[in-house]
Amino acid sequence: MPVLFRRDVPVQRVLVVTARQARALQAPIRLAILDLLATRTLSIEELAEELIDHGFSKASNTLRHHVEILRKAGLIDLALLEQSRGAVLKSYAATAWPVYLEYPEDLDPDLEALVGKIRPTVQGALTSLTKGDANRLRRIAERIRPCEHCPTDHYVESVLLEVLHRTCRDILRGASTEHPARPATGGRRRLPRVGPPT
Repeated sequence: MPVLFRRDVPVQRVLVVTARQARALQAPIRLAILDLLATRTLSIEELAEELIDHGFSKASNTLRHHVEILRKAGLIDLALLEQSRGAVLKSYAATAWPVYLEYPEDLDPDLEALVGKIRPTVQGALTSLTKGDANRLRRIAERIRPCEHCPTDHYVESVLLEVLHRTCRDILRGASTEHPARPATGGRRRLPRVGPPT
């Protein structure tokens, strides 16, 4: 059969999310909630007020439903319980930082130049991990692969990406490499805020 079109399609992004997280992020309002909770701790009532500026006007019960979906997906968590007029007020904070940006193609040369500057260092670190901690990497990969028929090598790459991700997260936060502590509320160290594309 004659080939009419063929081209190499490189992987541009690596998305590391669970199926539950992917489902939780389907609704635009949940992305907005996650974005707000990435910068500060908010109650359902405070979220309702903030979301109006983002184009969402929802009842508290509807917001509780969306918050619960995000919580079950591990993307937000309860951060504060307060006594308020005889009731308990719950406030939430994000455990994940949403970055949903599109980089214009004309930025590729600049981005690739930056990648080129750190590639040797990162390559050295990855080589050190794959040689020095091969058993640990394989053991973790065995635990996370979804079924016994899935090749472990692919999941070793996932483990390496997770290690790189956590390292970058800690560096960008300015946290120590030894189990960075984070206060539950107010004054939390956060990554630089990046909003949605306009």
